[in-house]
Amino acid sequence: MKKRILLAVLCCLTIIQSVKATVTDVLTQQGFEDIRVNLVDSVLYASVEPTAYRGTFRGAAVALLELGNYYPDIKHVELVITEYQMPQVAVHACRDTSDWQVNVDYASSPILKKLKGRPQENNSAWRFDVTAYPMVSLDNHRFDVLYEFTIAIAPTIEGTLWPGNRIVLQPVFPIVSNVWMARPESHIHIGVAAIQQEFRLSDRLKTQVSGGFFMGNFLGLDAQLTYRAGKAFNVGLKTNLVAEAYVDNGKYNFGKLNNFSVLANATYYHSRSQLEGGLTGGRFVYGDWGARLDITRHFGEYAVGIFGIYTGGEYNAGFHFAIPFTRKRQLRKHTFRFKLPDYYDMEYNMESFYKYADEKMGRQVETRPDINHSAHYWQAAYVEQFLRKYLNSK
Repeated sequence: MKKRILLAVLCCLTIIQSVKATVTDVLTQQGFEDIRVNLVDSVLYASVEPTAYRGTFRGAAVALLELGNYYPDIKHVELVITEYQMPQVAVHACRDTSDWQVNVDYASSPILKKLKGRPQENNSAWRFDVTAYPMVSLDNHRFDVLYEFTIAIAPTIEGTLWPGNRIVLQPVFPIVSNVWMARPESHIHIGVAAIQQEFRLSDRLKTQVSGGFFMGNFLGLDAQLTYRAGKAFNVGLKTNLVAEAYVDNGKYNFGKLNNFSVLANATYYHSRSQLEGGLTGGRFVYGDWGARLDITRHFGEYAVGIFGIYTGGEYNAGFHFAIPFTRKRQLRKHTFRFKLPDYYDMEYNMESFYKYADEKMGRQVETRPDINHSAHYWQAAYVEQFLRKYLNSK
């Protein structure tokens, strides 16, 4: 009888051992996509896309914790975090007992070489997010009402078809407003209908090209070049050629493709104060020349800032913010994921003097509905700072 019991226990242990979840299974269950893992000479190399996680540091922290739990004897982890299947930051982590020491930069190529030939599991391509963006606009330029307002909902389909690609389709449906019926905001219209492609020229240099309908009733082409000069400092160049495309009395009107802008920019993140400074200068969309200065304070995933513009001899100023809008994790288990946006953001313009508003000064082209100072913010110094805080609080 004892021999039979012992044999049954051994059989159970064998079965349990044989069905032990792989590290890829564990990471997939936590919501990671595009997973690659390779253990070489006691160093664990990995690459993941944290599609399920809000923010740019939380996914990296969860991945490190899960990898550390699965490989309790591994002390050194080299991790690449991707977005749209393109490397964004490299995390170099060492574990001493239960504490993690991390360094974040953009040197992802050495890690990717160690992962070459490893299978990529839980592919993110041809999966789509259907996101319901709330849209609120306020304008106090009229004398007969306190504010001219519009509240709309913009269901947006976004997806990646191949590495670096992003497609966005966003119709805008007005719910309630008090604007004149001739205004585009009063009618169903296209918010964004564009395709975007990112090219990685090196670990520090990348370019992005977009075409289609953009935010602000524009149609055309946009190109951006970004050089990550340091962990806290970026410089870039943005240029576009667009035409106005707007609804007037229920019908679409298309202007001439002659609105050309070229803007140089620089951003710096100061970890101690958690302040991000940004300076943009050049030719804006409607031909005015000037500059814009942004100062943004980061409170983890919250971002609140002010800005000032001097262009065409006129001034403008205002504030902006981005706040978390939904859960920290939203799993994507099927081809389509229905969700709310990770952040709600808004920018308020003072638009001082009538000339600034009437001549449409200081205008820029936004190619995506989720561009703000929290979403897709891959500054290495910022990711490193809040990644350390997250890991040290566990």
